[in-house]
Amino acid sequence: MSTTPDDPFARSSENGGAQHSAPQPEAWGEPAPQAPQYAQPQYAQQPQYAQPGYDQGQYQQGYPLPYAGPNPRQAKNWMGIVALVASLSTIVTGIGCIAGIIFGHLSLNAVKKGEADNRGLGLAGLITGYVFLALGLLAIVAYVIFVGAFLVAGSSTY
Repeated sequence: MSTTPDDPFARSSENGGAQHSAPQPEAWGEPAPQAPQYAQPQYAQQPQYAQPGYDQGQYQQGYPLPYAGPNPRQAKNWMGIVALVASLSTIVTGIGCIAGIIFGHLSLNAVKKGEADNRGLGLAGLITGYVFLALGLLAIVAYVIFVGAFLVAGSSTY
């Protein structure tokens, strides 16, 4: 009652027990049999819907060439990062704020020219650098006043 599916590689009694074999390649010079070509019917396109023609290997004017490198707007983003890190390093080094201010101005200038796109980091580095510079100058002035007050108080005789 149950039938088994036909095995394409099994020997059959129809062709004398021979196995099915792969088609042999054609000899040199003989044309290979061609499969029928199926093509979609060609419809006439109206001129307003026609596809533009493209030159082989050239781009039309107005289309930018493909660019596989890094984004040119991010070429100088490192300046904003350096400005912030250098400004924050003032806590440890005491003089990093100067480099932070310099790189902060360079970073904002690069943003204006379109060479960078991290205005926030450059501005944060610049502001942090100026704040630490002001705090450092206030600390120096307070130290000088404090030491001067002790020298004046210690030199007076009663």
